[in-house]
Amino acid sequence: MEIIFLGSGGGRWTTLTQKLRTGGIRFHAEKQVHLDPGPGAIVNLAQAGISALRTDAVFVTHSHPDHYNDAEILVEAMTRGMRTTRGTFAGSRSAVEGVKDIGPVLSQYHASKVARLVTLEPGMRVSVDGLSIKALPTKHSDPTNVGLSFAFEEGVIAYTSDTEYFPGIEEGYAEARVLIINVIRPSNRRIPWHLCTEDVIKILHEVKPELAILNHFGMTMIDIADREAEHVAKKTGVKTIAAKDFMRIVVGEDIKLLREVQ
Repeated sequence: MEIIFLGSGGGRWTTLTQKLRTGGIRFHAEKQVHLDPGPGAIVNLAQAGISALRTDAVFVTHSHPDHYNDAEILVEAMTRGMRTTRGTFAGSRSAVEGVKDIGPVLSQYHASKVARLVTLEPGMRVSVDGLSIKALPTKHSDPTNVGLSFAFEEGVIAYTSDTEYFPGIEEGYAEARVLIINVIRPSNRRIPWHLCTEDVIKILHEVKPELAILNHFGMTMIDIADREAEHVAKKTGVKTIAAKDFMRIVVGEDIKLLREVQ
């Protein structure tokens, strides 16, 4: 299977400036899943030479624009231009149903053409055409936000989404072969609701994936993400890299890194 990064940026200012792209993450296995399609997802797919029409499922972890902005246009692609009822849309309660003044992220029109709408709660498991996914707890300003763990044949790929550190966060990632960690700030320069590099080190002292990928960088991470990844690797002994726009990871018997989509 392949992991394709259609953006490595996140947070308000990186999104507004597009210093890094914010199109989310693509999983290509037997089915194709688009995770957190933020601004530019559809454009980045075209630039990468990937047909959005082949999308089988869209997952949105929470209702912040850098995670959901292109969700409706991905649904239009998944449903073949809204001409057929097809595919799965799964997301946090805010993303699917709306909570107070947050969400939902799909109009009734778009939701009507999705074959399956799934509201995710922490601890819940859902199957998409044989692919098992578990929703994981987070601590974020959208209180319904979820992390995700995807059980592919090649191993578990886990994604933290946006969260601050909390005791027990590591439990959700224990089986991960690849762990994608959203890191908004470097060193110990943490802000509420998000992880910084020192939080990642704490997590990786407990969790030992084959590969950790730092992702979703705020402005202060842009020029130093590689250095922060090297620091994490040195402190934890876990192979750690910084995501790049259009980076591709091939997960098979070995895990191979390609810098650009081919």
